[in-house]
Amino acid sequence: MKGMSLEECVEKARKFVFEYGSCLLFFDVKGSRNFKDRQKLNDDLLIMMEDLNGKFSESFQKNNLAVQSKREKGFATLLGDGSWAGITSPAIVEEIINYQKREYPEIQLYWGVAKDGMEILDKYL
Repeated sequence: MKGMSLEECVEKARKFVFEYGSCLLFFDVKGSRNFKDRQKLNDDLLIMMEDLNGKFSESFQKNNLAVQSKREKGFATLLGDGSWAGITSPAIVEEIINYQKREYPEIQLYWGVAKDGMEILDKYL
C-alpha cells in the first residue's frame, strides 16, 4: 500500500466530510513484513491506538462506515497492521498524523482517507 501525503489526506477529508458528513482516516504499517517480532508490533500499535483514542476521542464519530454491522468509535479494530477511525472534521487529520509522527516515530505508517470501508478494500488493500 502506498499512503497519501498529509496534504492529500486533509484535502480528501474536506471533500468527503463536505459530501457525506464524515469519512475514514486509516493507517497501515510501512514494511510490516520486515518486522521479525509481529507480536511486539501489534502490542505497540494497540498502545498507540489507545493513546490516539484518548487524546482525540471528541473528534471521532461513532459510525459503521468500515464494518456495516458494527458501530465503532475511534481506532477500534486492528486488522493485520492497520486500522481506521470515523471523523467529521478534516482539521483533525493533520493533528492526528502529526501527533502520531511526533509521539511514535518508531512506528512508520502510511496514512490515508476514504469515504468508507469498501473504498479502503478496493483502492488501498
